[in-house]
This record gives sequence, structure tokens and C-alpha cells, in this order.
Amino acid sequence: MDIIDSVALKKAKGGGVSTTEIGALAAGLACATGVALFLHRTVIVIWLVLRGERTQGRCVKRELIRSVSAGSSTRAEFTFSFRTPEGETVEFKDRPGAFGYEEGTPVRICYDPALPRKRATIAGPDTWGRSTRGFCSIFLWGS
Repeated sequence: MDIIDSVALKKAKGGGVSTTEIGALAAGLACATGVALFLHRTVIVIWLVLRGERTQGRCVKRELIRSVSAGSSTRAEFTFSFRTPEGETVEFKDRPGAFGYEEGTPVRICYDPALPRKRATIAGPDTWGRSTRGFCSIFLWGS
């Protein structure tokens, strides 16, 4: 019997819902939301890599962000820039994964021409590791 059926059964018998059950439901909802957001981002990145326009851009900013809540850890945040065929300069933040970039480093960018400010990435075969490239070449590109 899953947790939702258990809660319904307790209510039917006149019992209340415990704090533990409410906490478990809230944690499950938070996890499901996180997974949904991750999958949404993954689908957009894969679409951009497979169907988006490609252009050359540059890393224009590299910042070190210190997180106090995570035990004073530091992570790098990267801003990239490119020009659309219409001459518009677009800047966006992206997560380059295991690879870091210095300011001025040229990068390949995939973007959605309909929404270049909202949908752009540096993800692709140039930034993925060997195992990811192999997976994508076999399952996504069929080669």
C-alpha cells in the first residue's frame, strides 16, 4: 500500500495525518519537482544540440561563487556571448560541466533562433566526455 492510500485509509477511519506522513509527501513532491526541472532542461539542451542553429561565441565572464550554506564551497559560473545573424549580441549563463573556460575562450554555441536569449547552450560533442559522446553518437545520431 503506498503512502497516499495509507493517508486516505487513516482519514476514512477518523484518524489524522501524522507529521511524518506530511514530511514524506513534501519530500516526495520536492524530489519530483527537481527531477521534472532536470528533465526539462535536458530535453531543451538535446533539442538545441540536434536542431538548433550553431555559431561561434566566447566565454565573456568567469566568476567564482562562494556558497555559505554548502559548507563554504566555491563553484565557477560562466557567461557566454554570441551574435545572431541579425547582429544582436546575446549573453547567457551555462554550466560547462567538468570543463572550465577562461575569459575570451572561443566556444561553439547552439541556440534557438526564435528565442536566442532564453535558449542557448555550449553543450555538445565538444564539451561532453568520451562516454557521453559515445552514447549520443549511438542512440541519438545513429552513427
